[in-house]
Amino acid sequence: MDIIPILTSIIAGYFMGNLMASYLITKWVMGFDIREHGTGNAGGSNSFMIMGWKNGLIVGVIDVLKSFLAVYIIKILYSGHPDLSMLIVISGSMAVIGHIFPFFMNFRGGKGMACFMGMCLGINAPIGLYCILFVIVTTIITDYVAVGSIIAYIVLPILLAIMPEIIFGYPETYNLYTVTIALIASMVGIWKHRGNIKNILNRQETGLREVLKKHSN
Repeated sequence: MDIIPILTSIIAGYFMGNLMASYLITKWVMGFDIREHGTGNAGGSNSFMIMGWKNGLIVGVIDVLKSFLAVYIIKILYSGHPDLSMLIVISGSMAVIGHIFPFFMNFRGGKGMACFMGMCLGINAPIGLYCILFVIVTTIITDYVAVGSIIAYIVLPILLAIMPEIIFGYPETYNLYTVTIALIASMVGIWKHRGNIKNILNRQETGLREVLKKHSN
């Protein structure tokens, strides 16, 4: 197995993930570190709660785009490579990891869901759109972003294991490395949601409707 494409995918994905829109935009708009307010999370959900839906949406779009670009760059660089499927999953997964553990922010980042959706969008646009729609609909129904996010994190490695052709949009067979990489990223993402899980179970989680009501006043 050629190590150079793998290293390129790891580096490109991780450094794209380190482009922390939530931190930079909050610093610019509000003048403070977003990690010191709200949930303490440097991601789209906390940006939405702290800055309102407009700035929160900007943050979310940038987070989606950075992992999408991480995947797309590898698609261009290694088009036709026999392990392209694995390489784009590596790059997308590392963008998620880079967002969760950004080196220049002492590894205190976000929870990676917007990046995860961008990764899916980059791998296969229809699947990515379904993922985004699923998270939005689940959030509206349950009132909690975390519910759809956790389910999405669980489903991707399963589909990569049993129906990889659906995820990639072309004939593909099971690849242990690809599934393992996606599983690691998903497990880290779910682990980052452990506080949300606890709060939901204790009925202490801040819901979408509460946030919208706050920013509409």
